[in-house]
Parts: sequence; C-alpha cells; structure tokens
Amino acid sequence: MKKEAIITIIIIILILAGEWITQNYTNKKLSKLQEDLSSLKEEILAENDVDTLIKKTEDIYNNWEEENEILSYYLEHNELEKVNTQIILIKGYLESDAPQDSIPDLEEGIYILEHIKEKEAFNLKNIF
Repeated sequence: MKKEAIITIIIIILILAGEWITQNYTNKKLSKLQEDLSSLKEEILAENDVDTLIKKTEDIYNNWEEENEILSYYLEHNELEKVNTQIILIKGYLESDAPQDSIPDLEEGIYILEHIKEKEAFNLKNIF
C-alpha cells in the first residue's frame, strides 16, 4: 500500500511540474508575439514604409511558425490556426497597400493570444 501511494504522489508531482513548465513556456512565447503585434500596430499607425512593415510581418510569421510547431504538441490546433490566419490577413492587407485596414486583424490577433493564455492557465475556473 505504501509503495502505491509513493508512486501516485510522484506521478502527481510530475504532472504538476509538466503543467507548470508548459504554462510558463506558453506565456513567454505568446507574450512575445503579443508584443511583436503591438509593435507592428504602432508602426502602422505611425505610417511607416509599407515594405518595412511587410518585412516585419514576415519576420513575425516566421517566428510564429517555429513556435507553432512546438505549441501544437499540447495546445488546441484550432486556436493556433486562428493566430496563423490573423497574421496572414495582416500581411495580405499590407501587401495590398491598405495598412490601416490591418488594425482590426491585429487587435483580434492580440485578443486571441490573450484568450489562449487565459484558457491554458492553471486555475480553478479551468479545472471545473
């Protein structure tokens, strides 16, 4: 009986440690992407050169592709695809010389990232 209790406690500790590690990683990566999108929004509002904005969007998208590959192991693919879609829409608006039209998609992308962080948070609301 004592042996089973020890094994159960070790398993619970490993699950909690894994959850803590993945949550910290998720928060760090999603916060960085939120900062990048907010920075892009500020540059669009400052009416910077469209080619520079497209280059920055491509950099954001490439970084997101790398992170998406890792995050897709433990997050819902549907949520990650929404972020992917928003970044592609932003790039499309910039390429069509309508940078101001990309602001709502930037805001929605930032909101989706915040929603993912809240949804994946380890708290009582998400447990029950």
